This record gives sequence, structure tokens and C-alpha cells, in this order.
Amino acid sequence: MSQIPHHILNTSWTLHRLSPLHHNEEFQTLLDNPTAFNTYAARLRDQLTGDVLSGLQTSLGASGVAEDDTLSKTGALRSCTWEGIPRFDDTFTSENEGQGQTGILIILSYENTTYKAALLASPNNQQNQIKTQNTRKGVTSLPLLLTRTPTPLRQTLLSFLSATFDTYPSPLRLPASFMCAGLDTYVNTFLSSGVRDAAGILQDAMRDVQLTLAFSGAVAPSLRSLGVAVPKGSVGGFLRGNGAGGDDGGSFLGRLEGYLERHLAMNLDFGNGGMSGNGGDLAKQHVRVSKIACGGFVIGSEGRMKLSADLRWQGDDIKDGDDGQSSQVLSEKERLELRASYAFLLGVLRRAVAGEGQMK
Repeated sequence: MSQIPHHILNTSWTLHRLSPLHHNEEFQTLLDNPTAFNTYAARLRDQLTGDVLSGLQTSLGASGVAEDDTLSKTGALRSCTWEGIPRFDDTFTSENEGQGQTGILIILSYENTTYKAALLASPNNQQNQIKTQNTRKGVTSLPLLLTRTPTPLRQTLLSFLSATFDTYPSPLRLPASFMCAGLDTYVNTFLSSGVRDAAGILQDAMRDVQLTLAFSGAVAPSLRSLGVAVPKGSVGGFLRGNGAGGDDGGSFLGRLEGYLERHLAMNLDFGNGGMSGNGGDLAKQHVRVSKIACGGFVIGSEGRMKLSADLRWQGDDIKDGDDGQSSQVLSEKERLELRASYAFLLGVLRRAVAGEGQMK
């Protein structure tokens, strides 16, 4: 029996990069260690409720909620739990037991709402992660932190992680070139699958595509952003090259570039994330993509991400194959959506890992 890690999908996350977590003074291992999870969960709960470290409280009151409008209606903190996130494959299906964990899920349950955070290792490097733990006891690399919390609560969590594990958190900013490459990756996962009518399935999954262009004050002092929307009915033309962009051999973004140049006289280069002809020099790129949103994902340059999958079942269990015990089976559309989301997440993880060496 397999499971879908639903806590990662269909949630709007704020992204941070983390330097390695140091826990050698208390535990030699962190992942696959329920005792460590329970210990740190209890300490975080104590900090949130003000039982200890009261001098480090920011805007949190004794009830564990911020004394402002953002958290005024959450109620008291009822529980704080840390759970291991099992390894998962390219359809976000949990792999066999005993293969190790690929992250930590933190759940903060209040009376009226629930907040969560996830610390992730790169799934495709999980075996290397296990070997690293065996050779570097007391240090765990979880370079990507996802949080779904109000700002005051997020700041308290970041302070807790920093003080407890001597880790350095920093916002994970995403350049326009990365976001455009992410869209190409999502599209290509469908189109390279070999599935019949993959383009039609992709069109249904993406629905409308919306790009937000940001302008520098040097070229548009009164224009902060401009939205470019491709309605669902036109997405197929840009995918297949049926005259929408006039380039049957190009990519989705390449055809969109051609369309904008021809009809709006906007000579954009989505490969570099800005105006073409600047040789990739960011200082000279006065127009850039700051956000991409579609039915499959939302990504923003400020470090926001949502991966969406329209799954039909209510529970977690799915059927692995002919020998599976569950009646729930992934449809072709669901399987491709999950694979594309996995590929997108992997790109974000790699970006977090790439900057790990630049941190404390």
C-alpha cells in the first residue's frame, strides 16, 4: 500500500534555504529518530506557549498566538508534532518501508486552524543523504524549508531552528530564468511522456496560464507590473504550435515570445527572464517575469510556491498495481500531474542545494 504526501501538494508555501542542521550535542541522527522528533517538538511547543525562553518571544502571547490581527482568531495552541516524511518517487508515492526519510513535517494545530512547515532533503540524493549521516554523525542537510504560517509565527520558527540547530535560514529568491525553466520542465514532463494526447491532458491540467511582468522604474516609473494571460482555450495552440506563436518547432514560452513580439511589439526573452539583446546582463534587464501561475503550479520571485494536483480520492491510499489492496487508482492525468509536480519540486530543491555552500 502506498501513500501520497498530500501535505506538500495544494498548499501555498513560503521558501527558505537552510544551512546544515547540527544536533550532535544531543542526537547523532535526526531523520528516522522519533525520540529526537518528540524532543524538539516539545521544545518548540514550549517556546510557542511561552513556558520557556520567554525572553525570546517576539509577538507571541501566552496562548501561543500573535497579539495582532493575523493570529488573533487562531485560538490556543493544542499540539505541536514533528513527523518524518518518507521517501517518494516521481508520482509522489511513498516508497517501501525502511528506505529512510526525506524530510521533516512540522504541524502546529491551533483551536481554529492548522499551520505547517516542511524541511526537505533532495529525494534523488536520499541515498547519499543516508551515507552522509553515517559518516557525519550529528549533522543533517535539509536545505529546503517550506512554511505555511503567518509572518510572526514563521519568524519564531526560524529563530527556533537557528538557535537549536545552529542553522542559517535565508529567503530563497527565484530569478525569472529559473521560473521560466520551471514552466518548461512542467510542460516537457507531459509532452515527453509518450502518453496519447499528452498535450490535451496538459492543457486540461494547466488551464489558464498567467505571467506577471515587472518593470524597473528606469523604463516605466508609473508601471509596476503587467499581466499576460493565456486562456485555457488558447493554451493548446501555444503547446502544439498551431499558428498561435508562428513557431511550430519552438517551446511554449518561445511561441509566446513570438506572439508578444508580433502583436504587442514586446521583444521579450523568457530564457533570460527579461528583454532580449542584453546578453543576460541582469543590470540591463528592465523587464522580467516575477510570477507564473497556472492550474499546475504557482511560482513567485519573492520565494512563493504552490504545486497543485487535482486528485479525485479523499484519502491517502492508492493502488500500486495489480497486487494493490486499495480501490484507488491513479488516472493518467493524475499520474502526469504528480510527475510534473515532482520534477518542479526537484528543481527548487536543487536550487536550494546549490546555494548551501554559500551559507554559514
